[in-house]
Amino acid sequence: MSKRYLIIQTAFLGDTILTEPLIETIKKNDKDSFVCVLVIPQNRDVFSLNPKVDNIITYDKHGKDNGLVGFFKIVKQINRFDFDVVISPHTSFRSSLVAFFSSAKLRIGFNEADISFVYNKKVNKDKRLHERDKNLQLLIPLGFSEIIRDIQLFYNEENEKFIEGIFEAYSVDKNKKIVGISHSSVWPTKRWPKKYFKEVADSLTDLGYTVILFGTAKDTERSEFIKGDNNKIIDLTGKTGIKDMFCAVSKLDLLISNDSAPVHIASAYNIPTVDIYGPTIPEFGFYPLSDRNKILQIDGLDCRPCGKHGSVSCHKKHFKCMLDITPKMILDASFELL
Repeated sequence: MSKRYLIIQTAFLGDTILTEPLIETIKKNDKDSFVCVLVIPQNRDVFSLNPKVDNIITYDKHGKDNGLVGFFKIVKQINRFDFDVVISPHTSFRSSLVAFFSSAKLRIGFNEADISFVYNKKVNKDKRLHERDKNLQLLIPLGFSEIIRDIQLFYNEENEKFIEGIFEAYSVDKNKKIVGISHSSVWPTKRWPKKYFKEVADSLTDLGYTVILFGTAKDTERSEFIKGDNNKIIDLTGKTGIKDMFCAVSKLDLLISNDSAPVHIASAYNIPTVDIYGPTIPEFGFYPLSDRNKILQIDGLDCRPCGKHGSVSCHKKHFKCMLDITPKMILDASFELL
């Protein structure tokens, strides 16, 4: 008899994208299974068009579902599905509690998770692996024979028309290569300086490349600075939903990005990627999976890494991990991939 699975991933966009192969693998090995994902509202569209996802529960843990009342409202909603298996790639205290109260007989999580004793099957998080493959280790207790490692992200005709409409409005020459620039991050120290990004963007347009800026509405000021008076740059900052961005990234010839979620979107479509590392390091497991990629970082700094996610400001006050990565280094790496 096929089982009912719940996957808990209420972290950031990049983390959510890297859980998708869990769904692919479950459906490959248990074809008639019911798969549900628990995500924060802003990440719902990672899975809304995925044909292998049977249901999505949104948990607005920092908004309307915050606090005990919201927590138990979500637990009640989860328990209506009578899940057989709960899998939690997210290691937070709250996610572990959700798993515990889910009433599922089999609860799988990482040994490294907060209050990991709530899981009756635990897996060690192998630090040597990419985050995608760490997540796939959670399926070991299920004894699946086939593991699917490809990340599947979906957009529809409406998203296609939206992006094509933007290209037409900017008279994009399809014979020219398109370079996407994702210049921001939730964490300030993971942001390569905007003046450097501006130099790179201007150099690329001067050489005839089409440049697209990506970001959320919160990144508007940075994008405006980078674009300046360069009307050849397409600024999509705050103008795309997740599925629109999937579509836009899929059309790139190259992505230049900080260590952030767009890298993982590019990986899903095998887009060549230049990935900029400052306070974090590739060994954390979030490096690009595209066949062709370049990682730019400053080796030999004894202060790196300074945290799992970066921080608000440089603790050493010099910010060498980012300032010493020059625009020329990024351009040289880009030209090797273009």
